[in-house]
Amino acid sequence: MLVYAGNNTFPFENPLVELEKAWVRGVEQVKDSTDTVIHYPDRKAFTSVAVPIARKKYGDITANLLQHSLDYKPGNLYFNEWSYEAQQIKKSKEHIAIVNDEVKKANANKVKSFSYNGSKGLESDKDLYNAFHNMYYEINGNYVDGQWKITTTYSDVYNFEYNFKQMFTGNNKLGWAAANLTNLMESWGTLNDYTSYVTVTDARKAWK
Repeated sequence: MLVYAGNNTFPFENPLVELEKAWVRGVEQVKDSTDTVIHYPDRKAFTSVAVPIARKKYGDITANLLQHSLDYKPGNLYFNEWSYEAQQIKKSKEHIAIVNDEVKKANANKVKSFSYNGSKGLESDKDLYNAFHNMYYEINGNYVDGQWKITTTYSDVYNFEYNFKQMFTGNNKLGWAAANLTNLMESWGTLNDYTSYVTVTDARKAWK
């Protein structure tokens, strides 16, 4: 985060100075916080620098999920079918492929319902990839008047993996270093894991 902030001027005129200020402000406010004392300044620093960077570089979903992980005791997140998150997943080529594959099999067999569990990396959209990446899903379809009414529920644990070897090889050293930093912050309790659930609904033409 420090290297990235030092080499990119957004969203502050001087990101490293802003980061230092945020940490100092956090230290000064510890006595007024209900947060675990040792992590409060670090969370303030991440909020001031890492969250805006994530929003600029990846998108709102990535930034919002990171912000939630910086809460003292974050609860799980639930996004319904009308949410922005659900609508973005619904447009992804991975989700469309999941739905179409299940509908194709159901129509071929002329069944009245179907259900399937699996996992999928949402790799075609930058924001979804960084926010959720690899999601478990359960898809259910019901035959209603010549149409499939389909509900897909996605879930993903928000956390960071540690990969020491790859930090020193390949073309993405900074990305791997950032992943290792966030994994370390997670083990310290600065960042907190939680699970996101997203419900997506679809309709498709069914057999007759």
